[in-house]
Amino acid sequence: MSIGLAQWQFLIATLGGVLLLFGVMWAWRRVAVRREAERRIEAARVRSGHVPLEIPTVRGGIGPSDDSVPDTLPEWFIQGKGEHAIVDETPRIRVRYVDAHDRKVECTLQVDHLDLQKKMIVGHGELPGDARRLHLHRITSARIADSGQRFNIDTWVDAVRVARRRRGQV
Repeated sequence: MSIGLAQWQFLIATLGGVLLLFGVMWAWRRVAVRREAERRIEAARVRSGHVPLEIPTVRGGIGPSDDSVPDTLPEWFIQGKGEHAIVDETPRIRVRYVDAHDRKVECTLQVDHLDLQKKMIVGHGELPGDARRLHLHRITSARIADSGQRFNIDTWVDAVRVARRRRGQV
């Protein structure tokens, strides 16, 4: 019993397809691992005090008084003017979230307080009496209201946590 030419061609094409599939799976996995590593590195930088450009910031001094310079700032910065970008804990943001009735809602919100314990944003809308309390896990996207730039709400929360810890407000 011998294998004909058509059967050999089918066998080679099938083997080639399987190898191609494994190659695509390997490349996909490699890209996913690299993206996850980049995400973890960025999260570690935020936890160490780095303020990313994509989160809401304001210009200001280091703390209540400029005498309270943290050890983590470079010497060239300490000798400079003393103003730098710090995390804005009460930004005006445009958020999309899912409300308690599982409806998608979009609103512009002036953040009054970020409760790190309850993982909740307390703020008010543009209309009088439009107070809102949003759980962080229900927010699907966030933008800075003035510029329209997207930012990661989890990165902002981590940066606020670090800023409060540095000020001793945990």
